Amino acid sequence: MAKAATPATKKVAAPRPKAPAKAAATKTAPARKPVAAKAAKDHPIRDQIAATRDTIKSEASKKAASLKQDATTLKNQASTKARDAATKGKDKAAEAVGSLAKLLEDSAGTVDSKFGKQYGDYARSAASTVAGLATTLDKKDLDELAASTRDMVKKNPAIAVGAATVIGFVLARMLKGSSND
Repeated sequence: MAKAATPATKKVAAPRPKAPAKAAATKTAPARKPVAAKAAKDHPIRDQIAATRDTIKSEASKKAASLKQDATTLKNQASTKARDAATKGKDKAAEAVGSLAKLLEDSAGTVDSKFGKQYGDYARSAASTVAGLATTLDKKDLDELAASTRDMVKKNPAIAVGAATVIGFVLARMLKGSSND
């Protein structure tokens, strides 16, 4: 029992109406200018600012280099003058210490006669130690003196503080005495 074949019915969709065209789409677009020509023509101030910035940057770099060179020159001159002054001070100190050694040596005879030979020998020993210090000051340059002083301070800080105190006291008395004149 076969059923009778029925023709297949297909539903066909009705065509949809097209959307109405937009009003703006019907107008023609204006012709565009090339981008490069527009950028150069429309931004002359930006170009001037960039050129001015580059000029200022270049001038600032030149001025900075010039100032750095001047500062280096002044630093070298100051170092040279300071070294010369320190050398003169070292020479004067060596001369003063030598004079002190001579004074101690000369006074050893007086100490012998007033206090005895033993104390005169102490004065001679002190004179030879001070004379050795004067010779050391004369022979060594500033860098060697600074290094040996640094080493001495590291090894004996108490002696360094005591010596600085005595030197400060002597300098203060000398300056006070010269200001009264």
